[in-house]
Amino acid sequence: MKKILLFIAFIFTCNLVTSQIDAGSVIGLPTAQNNTEMNNITGATEGSFLYNVAEKNIYFFNGTSWTAPTNSFTNIYSSNGTLLGPRTLNGGGNSLVFNNLNVLQFFSNGATQLFATGALQLGSTGNSTQISGALGLTLTATSNGITLNGNTVLNNNLRVVGSFSDSSSNAGTTGQVLSSTGTGTQWVDPNLAEIINKTASYTLTSVDNGKVFTFNSATDVTLNVPAGLPVGFNISIYQINTGKIEIAGAGGVTVLNRLSRFKTAGKDAGAGLLCTSTNNFHLTGDLKR
Repeated sequence: MKKILLFIAFIFTCNLVTSQIDAGSVIGLPTAQNNTEMNNITGATEGSFLYNVAEKNIYFFNGTSWTAPTNSFTNIYSSNGTLLGPRTLNGGGNSLVFNNLNVLQFFSNGATQLFATGALQLGSTGNSTQISGALGLTLTATSNGITLNGNTVLNNNLRVVGSFSDSSSNAGTTGQVLSSTGTGTQWVDPNLAEIINKTASYTLTSVDNGKVFTFNSATDVTLNVPAGLPVGFNISIYQINTGKIEIAGAGGVTVLNRLSRFKTAGKDAGAGLLCTSTNNFHLTGDLKR
């Protein structure tokens, strides 16, 4: 019982003494304002200590030079170092943010991995974001694929193991070619003219190039040729009913025919129209006045 009481009294006395220490009781070290002042000290004996204000560190004199203790007072904010074994940083659900870094570099003797359970973003407000590999670069997405936003430039060959999809996510069928729609792409059959069926008068547009027009009308109709169609623009025209088709140029457009015939001759008659120079068209075929 006496031993227990003495132990309790000892603990109380230690706490009382500790709580009575104030700033005036702390022992200070001699200071040097910077490395120059520290290294200019003469007559220091081996084992002497001082505090370097600029380095915010304690230095000791080893008999030749002033040295910072390597085990107790250095850290990654003031000194370089080498890991002595594997280390793991557990964020505990907190964030790790690097601000105002000039350069951030990772050099690895083996594989380097960046992994996120959420979105992973690599971006730059500079000229470009570069990802390169000496033996190639593999981008893998297991679910929704890889989406590139913005223009993409390839400076070398492109090999696709799978298929190309057009703007409608259509992979096309055997023998089709990928064609531009002006705002996207579309798989189309090669060398097959698009048939356009009309039952009334119509004015051509630039997207009609290469098409075949059939007019199924019991009364005469007019195919109007506007100005501004590109040189090389060409179409085919077929009358499949009793109504004739007159090919007429708008203001500034000249339609030429050797015999000045500009109407289809009758049912099942056909004609061809070709822009041979700016706003000049030649018309050939089964025609009449």
